Amino acid sequence: MNSDHSTTDGAADDVAPPRTPEHHPVPSGLTSRPRTLGRSALRLAKETRRDWAQHRIAGLSAEIAFFALLGLFPAVIVFAALLGSLDVLIGQSAASGTEDWLLEQISNTFGDQNTLDATVADLFDRSDARVVTVGIAVAAYAASRGFIAVVRALNVCRGHQGTRSWLSTRLVGFALTLFTLIVAVAVAAMVVIGPLFGSGSELADRLGAGSLFSTAWDWLRWPLVVIAVVAWAATVYRIAPLHKLRWRREVPGALLATAWWLAVSGGFGAYLSLASGGVNAIFGLLGGAISLLLWLYLLAMGLLAGAELNSLLDRHRPPRHSSTD
Repeated sequence: MNSDHSTTDGAADDVAPPRTPEHHPVPSGLTSRPRTLGRSALRLAKETRRDWAQHRIAGLSAEIAFFALLGLFPAVIVFAALLGSLDVLIGQSAASGTEDWLLEQISNTFGDQNTLDATVADLFDRSDARVVTVGIAVAAYAASRGFIAVVRALNVCRGHQGTRSWLSTRLVGFALTLFTLIVAVAVAAMVVIGPLFGSGSELADRLGAGSLFSTAWDWLRWPLVVIAVVAWAATVYRIAPLHKLRWRREVPGALLATAWWLAVSGGFGAYLSLASGGVNAIFGLLGGAISLLLWLYLLAMGLLAGAELNSLLDRHRPPRHSSTD
């Protein structure tokens, strides 16, 4: 009996006692993810509201819009001059189509009684490269006032107390103006003429895939434009401020700004088109200028909103710990 009892005790010793399920490490906040996400979103919303007020985003947006409006006419002149110089690459017929498209956009924006039509047509007809080059430089400098305001505003959004020198600020603003105009010309040429300045369709026709290429381009055209706008915004966020982030960390703000611009442009255009009598019936004789200024104001606000988002995400990003081994 004793041996049986000892055997039973030994078997009992071999059996592990019942225990509670083992606790495996889980990602932080997984068990209370809804509550954690809710608190994080609320904290971010409060910080965004605080930064929005402290950085005077509405006032900075108004400043950018005002100087952008003053520089819009010279910017259009530079834009037309750059497009007009593409006739060597795209041919005279494609250049004429681009000129017609640009004149139509100018009439839709500034009205039929504007003074830009003759200037733009003259720039397309000029062949003196020296005159065009000097005109581009002068007009680009006049148009850079808007981007000078952007440079200063983005420094405020990053919380940087310092500032560039007078010359450095203007050089950065001038460089961003030229960069923006070149991107705008490339995107406009891609939309109006087609990829590779129109040679893409010719190449597809030679390969017997003309219809397939046309269908694919109809689908890809506007997504490529959106990608170009996102890349442009990320570049501005990367170059303009003194406190610079990595390129990939500028992408969230660029995505927000692009979505903001699409919503504003679509909504504002729909509102004006649905209004009885158009813009002039709403704002009177100065309808075109006022509506354009309001549109630029909302676009500037979207640009600064993206900068605020990047700064906020950068503050909440955990610091990188260097290894001491």
